[in-house]
Amino acid sequence: MFMSKLGLACAPRQRLLAVLPRCQLQSARSLLVARRTVVTSTVDWKPIKTHHNPNDKSEKKTSFGKRIVLGLMIAMPVVAFYLGTWQLRRLSWKTKLVAECETKLMYDPIPLPKSFTQDMCEDWEYRKVRIRGHFLHDEERFVGPKAKYGEKGYVLFTPFVREDTGEKILVERGWISEHKVSPDTRTLHHLSLPTGNIDIVCLVRPPKKRGRLQWAQEDTNSRLWNVADIYAIAESVGTKPINFQALYDLRDHPSWKTDMATVKDHNMASQSGRSWWQFWKGNGNGKDKSPEPSKSTAAARAKADEGALEFNELQLIKAGVPIGKPPSIDLRNNHLQYLVTWYGLSLLSTIFLVVALKKYWLGGVVSQSKLKADKLKNAKKYM
Repeated sequence: MFMSKLGLACAPRQRLLAVLPRCQLQSARSLLVARRTVVTSTVDWKPIKTHHNPNDKSEKKTSFGKRIVLGLMIAMPVVAFYLGTWQLRRLSWKTKLVAECETKLMYDPIPLPKSFTQDMCEDWEYRKVRIRGHFLHDEERFVGPKAKYGEKGYVLFTPFVREDTGEKILVERGWISEHKVSPDTRTLHHLSLPTGNIDIVCLVRPPKKRGRLQWAQEDTNSRLWNVADIYAIAESVGTKPINFQALYDLRDHPSWKTDMATVKDHNMASQSGRSWWQFWKGNGNGKDKSPEPSKSTAAARAKADEGALEFNELQLIKAGVPIGKPPSIDLRNNHLQYLVTWYGLSLLSTIFLVVALKKYWLGGVVSQSKLKADKLKNAKKYM
């Protein structure tokens, strides 16, 4: 108003500054600067571009890809819930199986049936059996390497001939040090290299097949094996594919010494008998009667081993005596973790599905309040 009264609205800056008195010069300068720096809001004439209209009632068009994603999101909670329920049934089954196996471990050892077949392994799994016979140490098999107490070693498998049937079976004697693989380096021979008929207690284990990612043994006649392939090892030594696992035992067995002495005496007596040229002297059948070794009963042998000394593991390892496995259940029961995982995944996928369906049915329509808020937010960029 002040500038229009003076007739200087269109005057240049130099004329304006020359005409105005000094008292009004400062206010005029501030007025010109204020007019130059003010930026008017663009809310009204720069709206946000959108294809959605709250009043638009046309049918929503969705692409084929969105339908596939939506279908997968609907199927995910259902599939995850089904798998969680399946793991719940598996958990109940595995718990009962572990309880049955633990009950079998509590039973006392029983004699192994004479007609024991591979089909009976599942029913006899984790049962302690008592077997009498002798080892064939010249057919030992070593599986490994496998470390124990930071020392390299192997798991020893030795064929065992039963006394009652003469059948050859495969016995997993336990872990042995690498330095005691050769029989000449072993001591405590009645424990490391027992000869003669002895009583051993084993755990019946069904044979396990070799994994797909494990290499097959090329030289089956070799004594060193990389994988405990019971089927291949049993075939190489001529036994049934049944794994009899020797139990963890640190006791001394004096009865095994008696059996060794009996066998030695019998062999010496047979060698120091009549000379080869006196074979015709004897009974009418031409057979020589040699004294049979005395056989002690199983109760007497068990009683003799009750008060025996007990070694520690390091002493047996240094002597080359195989260390058996403690009787335990090695069945894994991780179904509870799987159950929680699948049910949790089902819950999370259900939440995501609800959010996705909410956005899908709204169709992306922008309300008036939302549209106004977006306009104000966009207008702040130009203010």
